[in-house]
Amino acid sequence: MEWSTDLSTYPTYWHSRLKRGFGLGTGSNYRPWLRVRDVPSDGSSGNPKGITTGRTYHLLSKLERIYFHYLDRQPDVVDIREQFPILALSETQSLCAELGVKHPAAGRYPEPFTLDFLVTRQKEGRLVYQARSIKTPGDAADEKTRAKLNVEYQWSERNALDWKLVDVSGFSDDLQSTLVFMRGWFSHRYSADERIANDFSQMFLKLYEPNVPLKELIQACASRMKRGYSLAQNDFRYCAWSGLIPVKLNSKLTMHLPVTLDGKR
Repeated sequence: MEWSTDLSTYPTYWHSRLKRGFGLGTGSNYRPWLRVRDVPSDGSSGNPKGITTGRTYHLLSKLERIYFHYLDRQPDVVDIREQFPILALSETQSLCAELGVKHPAAGRYPEPFTLDFLVTRQKEGRLVYQARSIKTPGDAADEKTRAKLNVEYQWSERNALDWKLVDVSGFSDDLQSTLVFMRGWFSHRYSADERIANDFSQMFLKLYEPNVPLKELIQACASRMKRGYSLAQNDFRYCAWSGLIPVKLNSKLTMHLPVTLDGKR
């Protein structure tokens, strides 16, 4: 799914932003309609670099950051577009009139609805698009917010786009810190080797003990495999990120604490 670059199909007051690519493109060429600087923040926004696309993202809340990291490690996800605008203005205006919802506007000019995420997955040789909205439980219960989400849902439904409000009940600080810890291999510019990753994960699971600090387990693996400790740290991070080592995501993950694995006590 991609919007046309023909400016004549859009209101003239959007042209300056569209000429700069906002809301257009895919993959590394996509530019979100809204950026961190455009939206008031309580300090929970962020600009991580994506592993899937290699570009810098504009995430407006802690919940968005958690969901982004969650998506970025899934092997069937081939594109993640944040703050994706619905540029079909006549369609959303018609829906708002039908549903009795006030359309977003900047002054007297209508603004597009924006999907928090448009996710592209590769499924059985074809691309599948998913619209996902991220809201705190409080916002999700707010009547005005729910009315706007209904416009997103109705528009998506009429355009054969799978839309869902993401369940954020399990989005904890530990989940966020664990995902960031695991993806450290990427920020450290570690070059993954699948053969070494398979060997490391097998060694780690063989030596694993639930009460041993992670640092000691990595040191033991490094010694057995004759690899430097720093390199072995990134071996672990990559194996955890890619699922070769099944780390329990909602547990605290640091070098000085034991690591909890899914299915292990």
